[in-house]
Amino acid sequence: MKTKTGRPAGRDYHHGNLKNVLIEAAISQIATHGARALSLRELSRSIGVSHASTYRHFPNKESVLATIAEQGFEKLTRAMEAAARPHAGDALAMLQATGVAYVEFGVSYPHHLQVMFGDLITHHDDYPELVEASKKAYEVLVSVVREGQRTGRIRAQDERLVTLAAWSQVHGLAMLIASGQIRAEGAEPIEYKSLAASVIALLRDGLSVKEIGGKKRTPIRR
Repeated sequence: MKTKTGRPAGRDYHHGNLKNVLIEAAISQIATHGARALSLRELSRSIGVSHASTYRHFPNKESVLATIAEQGFEKLTRAMEAAARPHAGDALAMLQATGVAYVEFGVSYPHHLQVMFGDLITHHDDYPELVEASKKAYEVLVSVVREGQRTGRIRAQDERLVTLAAWSQVHGLAMLIASGQIRAEGAEPIEYKSLAASVIALLRDGLSVKEIGGKKRTPIRR
């Protein structure tokens, strides 16, 4: 038996995969109606399971959003780590690569991004796996900055401030693109990866330690 969406009816789901199916359906709802409009009853109805079945996995709407956010941070961490890996030993190249990967993630998973950094999850401490996943994503940027400062490639300022500067720039660009605030002009599609690389290069060059006359010098702050 199938629901009107073409999915198998609830009783055909194995206990182990119903949670994943619910998350997929929730992301689909968010893509259509936004995260605020997410409804557990509609979620249950859309895949043909009882509200009680959904409740066994997710006691409330916030728990669904927390799982989506956790999933998003895990995807983001893997993307940034994979981008940085080929540039091990060159902190500036790692900074560039992880920044571009962050923006690409935002473009590829805009609905995850919406939930990860939205205001609908108000009790983060109730979701320790989410807190840990977000810390791991942030730590990728911290580790790149730390390595750059250790090797003298990134200016020796407060590590936290430098990391926040990097995070703010890549996150802001990702949000602008994902929300449609940055659009292509004319008929040509915007080259998001190229745009991200150019913008992040400005950050990279601003944080880098320049070599003048064979000596390393940090750019003068104005």
